[in-house]
Amino acid sequence: MRTPRLGVKALIIRDQRVLMNRYLDPDGREVFALPGGGQEHGEDQVSAMIRECREEIGARVEVHQVACLFEVMMETRMVDGSPIPPFHQVNVAYWCGLAEGEEPGEGTEPDPGQAGTAWLPLGRLAEHRIHPPELALWLEADPSSRPLSLGVTAG
Repeated sequence: MRTPRLGVKALIIRDQRVLMNRYLDPDGREVFALPGGGQEHGEDQVSAMIRECREEIGARVEVHQVACLFEVMMETRMVDGSPIPPFHQVNVAYWCGLAEGEEPGEGTEPDPGQAGTAWLPLGRLAEHRIHPPELALWLEADPSSRPLSLGVTAG
């Protein structure tokens, strides 16, 4: 039996825009997702977030407080063009900021399929394919009515 993986995700907002990783699906269509990834054994969540952001967005971040939680479950997912078995990840999204003097650039170890980063306007997230889609709705909601958990999303 496989156990769920724990992931950390960075919610970085500046000037009413959210920083997202930009991916291209197999059909060449853009998909956007928060920077972040899997927490490694023996690594605390803040260290995992700092490492993942350095790898994916090429910038050092300051990690603040938990924003929301969401799970991703898939029967299979494609990695480098090959299907891998069932995937289950529990993600903890943290409010983060770019450290002083830092700007997103080329990451040192971007995810497979990652094609860069983009600042997406908060009021226009519905115009983009966001993964998970529930995140776009959560970001556009009144902050006082945002739940802590977005629930389970499919891949």
